[in-house]
Amino acid sequence: MKKHRLFFLLPVLLGGILFGCKKYEQKPLEQDPAYIRVFNNLTFSVDFLSNTQTPPFLTFLMDPEVDAAGVPNNAGIIGDFLGTRQLYSTSYPVNEGNSSMGNGTLNESGQPNPPLSYPINYEYPGNLHVLTAPVINGFDLSSWAQIPSGKHRIMFVVRPQSNTPFKDLGTVQRGNILIDTTINMEKGEVYTLEVVSRDLDNHKYGLYLRQEQFIHQAFDENKLYAGFVNLSGKKPEQSKYGTAFYFTDKVRINSTYNICIDALSTSSSSYYAPLDGYNNTYCTTLNSRFDQSISYLSLPMLPQSAFSYQGVLRTYSPVVTQVGQKTGTMPYVSFNLLDADLPVTTPTGFGLSCGADPAVFNNYVFRNPHSTPSLNLVINNDNHFRVYSTVNIFEMVYDRVYLMQIKRGIDEIPQN
Repeated sequence: MKKHRLFFLLPVLLGGILFGCKKYEQKPLEQDPAYIRVFNNLTFSVDFLSNTQTPPFLTFLMDPEVDAAGVPNNAGIIGDFLGTRQLYSTSYPVNEGNSSMGNGTLNESGQPNPPLSYPINYEYPGNLHVLTAPVINGFDLSSWAQIPSGKHRIMFVVRPQSNTPFKDLGTVQRGNILIDTTINMEKGEVYTLEVVSRDLDNHKYGLYLRQEQFIHQAFDENKLYAGFVNLSGKKPEQSKYGTAFYFTDKVRINSTYNICIDALSTSSSSYYAPLDGYNNTYCTTLNSRFDQSISYLSLPMLPQSAFSYQGVLRTYSPVVTQVGQKTGTMPYVSFNLLDADLPVTTPTGFGLSCGADPAVFNNYVFRNPHSTPSLNLVINNDNHFRVYSTVNIFEMVYDRVYLMQIKRGIDEIPQN
């Protein structure tokens, strides 16, 4: 398979020396570490990928060891069984890395649904026993792995869906290289690496590398933050992939903060009204794809009292919409993602409702594709709760949105 080089120039920014924390005592701390997190953004669903294209099951290799023919057989770091990422991820690995034996979907007990005979990691490092990033700028970043800073060769290999580790695969399978490039990582910096499709129609792929700047920015602890980046490649031909909405070159983003009005709600439905000043309010316009810097818009953080009613914690919107199911009563933010080249009077776009329970969002096979978890982090400890602000990165990929939520202050859990 043809190798594809890195498509994007990397910004060079100064970083301080940071000291890593660790999940397990496995090896000494790196002297000058950088930190990485890896996602596979390719998906094998019928909404835009056909069965003639590359299956999205990969092995991530850093500093590969290759034979005389250039086929990798080992690496300094191996992130194996890398399946398509989950729609929601956090800065702290909720169930030890969101990895399991399964097809990328868990049931309510946290088991694969349906069970499969091979493992899937939804990201690297995921549940691997590695040294991780420390708390930086008040954020728990233990979903990022510690690595030596400097120049590294990066490979992604398309592998079969089996339980055979990469090093035990045959030569032909190990030689199915999708991406082969070299990148440089500054010490103390935090990087997110993502395999992306540049052109679905012509089977072109690449590596998107973002040097995260939220570790250097000041955030008000009394506000919510949301940033968007368009990681969609060339818009596919509608004649091939149907008439679904795909993110265009320019995307206009509006937001609404929805508040439940209890006096107008019933036992079967909840009545919401927009917060004053936040009713389909213009936020920003994305004028390009694959941006490596993210601008964050701020939203108000409501008082603790807004999250309970008569002393009882409010409910989230359902992850799966069912007939007769109440919509929940928790305040939530919604976004409307529109084609910026269309007139403002043409409202067709992608509505994104951020009101689901983050604890169970990834557990279901059938989810509303236009929903994400709440931007408010509610920690409940024996009926004592506290609401925390978050920094949220929305990554738009063709016809879906992935949310990476960066949490802070989570060590301050309310006590009895």
